[in-house]
Amino acid sequence: MSRSFLRRGTWICIIGILIVSILPNISPDYWLFDILSNFKLQYLIISVLLLIISSLTLQHKVLAIGFIVISILWNCYYIVPYYLTPPKLISKSNFKISSLNLLSSNTKINLVKSYIEKEDPDILVLMEFTPEWESLIMPIQKNYPYKKFVARADNFGIALLSKFEMNSSIDYFELNNKPSIRAELKIENECFTLIATHPMPPMSQSAFENRNKQLLNIVDKRSNFSENLIVVGDFNTSSFSNHFRALVEGNLKDSRIGFGLLPTWPASFGVLQTTLDHCLVSKNLIVLDRSVGENIGSDHLPISIGTN
Repeated sequence: MSRSFLRRGTWICIIGILIVSILPNISPDYWLFDILSNFKLQYLIISVLLLIISSLTLQHKVLAIGFIVISILWNCYYIVPYYLTPPKLISKSNFKISSLNLLSSNTKINLVKSYIEKEDPDILVLMEFTPEWESLIMPIQKNYPYKKFVARADNFGIALLSKFEMNSSIDYFELNNKPSIRAELKIENECFTLIATHPMPPMSQSAFENRNKQLLNIVDKRSNFSENLIVVGDFNTSSFSNHFRALVEGNLKDSRIGFGLLPTWPASFGVLQTTLDHCLVSKNLIVLDRSVGENIGSDHLPISIGTN
């Protein structure tokens, strides 16, 4: 009886993992399905475990293994490119960007300050930037002569601090009241456009559609920006979503290519971690380094990008 129960449970898991692996990418326009797309690394690990269990317990091994192999290959298709080294190009400028989702309720101020001081980025992007956080980072501000702050009492305040001269403005990208910051910078005689953005999390169908529109509206304005474009922030989507992949079909690339998945959320629960914090860069830019920092008290881990 127990062996029969094990076989039935194994088959349920095999079919289930096949469905959650494939469904979000063949039916990507429903918000719950899209959320399922975030966990392909977990699906891959489970598939490998099911392959071992199936080979030891099931009678109809060939069919079971066939389904599992499909799951493994499907998930690998989305994961493996992040571990392949991209071709090197030539550019002149060299600088570092750090992006932190502070968490508006975060009380670990010293951890935030320590990370920023250790990384010492040339450009700093802060999300969930509240009036309280604006006051708390006063000691850090002296290192950044150029600043743009949109402090808000909700989770959608945003700030951009730069050691390079910049002309900055607030942009809502024709959608809603979730602000992004657009900055035009000149770094070692090269012009750059940087967009710092934080769309809403897809916790309903309307929020999901707003998130997608905000990100696509940025990409659709590509011709208005410098040849050197950087889009950075908490996108509230993983790179496994079809809607994220639409962002890198043109001139932009994911800065993690060649550096691995580098998951950032949820910070304190590694088993479920996926990558919601991103930096997209023009394909002509070289990413020299891409890293995820230690826990700073937020539900997101911070990221740093070294480029030239």
